[in-house]
Amino acid sequence: MLVDAGGPVCFFTFDKLCNANVGAADYIALAKKFHTIALSGVPVFTADIRSQAYRFVTLIDVLYERHIRLFCSADGEPAHLFANIMTMQDARKAKSKMSKEQEEALVVDDNLGFAKDRTISRLLEMQSREYLIVHAEHHASELVHALKEANKHSEPAISA
Repeated sequence: MLVDAGGPVCFFTFDKLCNANVGAADYIALAKKFHTIALSGVPVFTADIRSQAYRFVTLIDVLYERHIRLFCSADGEPAHLFANIMTMQDARKAKSKMSKEQEEALVVDDNLGFAKDRTISRLLEMQSREYLIVHAEHHASELVHALKEANKHSEPAISA
């Protein structure tokens, strides 16, 4: 697998990481070598790319568990990427309200359906300042102080 890299940072397209014959061991090797990964071209998952969705879930699990920073361009927010993936039970409920086109894109898969919620949650958490602090504590200690200071001075969220 060829990689565009500079020091502990690398860039991949979705196709290189998830549309190839790779698995958890390959992702673990990347996480050992790079503390920051940029990933482009993540699509909305459909029935045509079920295997790639499984690989993406595995990739996110590996990166999250190893506190790897991820910059990602995708065709939507995390929940939108997985909108077509449902458990058997959810699909039974939803099919009556779907168009033929929506049904064709649907991925009915209990394993992936349960994993999607974890993956969405992890992708959202990986965007948080708290996650970036943990990343820095593990991989870039020179950033810890600056991130903690920024966290102290950030304005609290306004609730409606």
